[in-house]
Amino acid sequence: MKLEGVLRIFILTGVSILLFASAAFAASTGPAAIDIKKGILFVTFGSSMSEGEAAIIAVHDAVIAAYPDVEVRTAYTSRIIMRKIAREQGRLIDEPAIALAKMAYEGFTDVAVLSTHIIPGAEYDDLVAVVRAFGMMSEYAPKPGFRKITLSLPLLSEQESIERVAEVMANTYEKEIADGAVVLVGHGTHHFADAAYSALQMALLRNSPNFFVGVVEGLLEYDDVLSRLKSSSVEKIYIAPAMLVAGDHTLNDIAGDEEDSWKSMLEDEGYEVIPILTGWGQNKGIRDIILDKLHETWNELDR
Repeated sequence: MKLEGVLRIFILTGVSILLFASAAFAASTGPAAIDIKKGILFVTFGSSMSEGEAAIIAVHDAVIAAYPDVEVRTAYTSRIIMRKIAREQGRLIDEPAIALAKMAYEGFTDVAVLSTHIIPGAEYDDLVAVVRAFGMMSEYAPKPGFRKITLSLPLLSEQESIERVAEVMANTYEKEIADGAVVLVGHGTHHFADAAYSALQMALLRNSPNFFVGVVEGLLEYDDVLSRLKSSSVEKIYIAPAMLVAGDHTLNDIAGDEEDSWKSMLEDEGYEVIPILTGWGQNKGIRDIILDKLHETWNELDR
């Protein structure tokens, strides 16, 4: 992350906290007087489309069901999506720094931040910086900050979870993989974390040679996937997003009718292409992995 970006996050966090510092200070007279109040901040990239929001809601509802007595707040990391929702729907959604500042002001002492990002890329780096800033605030000025704050890891951040995701995909597409090939398309990035998609590809190959992973932006481009498809004997392709939500990228770049969508280009190559328009957030197996990551970071609050 550029130095300017880091400084910006620290300034934003500092200003937000200082706005609420006096109230938080008045509510806390010392360690013995602190009333422990735990909360969860559910963080996602976001979506302004109903198809995408369905996946976000599914994960959010799963979190609430797992922690029925804990207040769960929501934050988006995409400002473009937040502005679009505010402009078109009149709904205001906070970014993580603002959401955490509000939680500090409202007396939350312990907060587990749940990341629902797929890879530990730039968006996750920004979230890490925000959480660290609040952690430093808590360390040096505990009255306006939190007692403890923790952050979960993205889905494809560890080999164990990558293997679990591959197992879920193998179970989810058992019928499809027996009928043809399954092409999973992620967002991708020029961040080094893009390598996580290659790791997922290797894990999937241990389940079936007819799993193919590609990205809209990044290393495993369309041409790379097409080259592998041509070396196989498949004629039917099921194409699905390797994303939390089936939003704009899925409906346009992956499964759209435009001539440059993956679906259209594969059809031009003579393949029968069947889109599957559901995000990973709508998959219970994936939600279980996300919840396990939340359980880990929640338990850290008590250590």
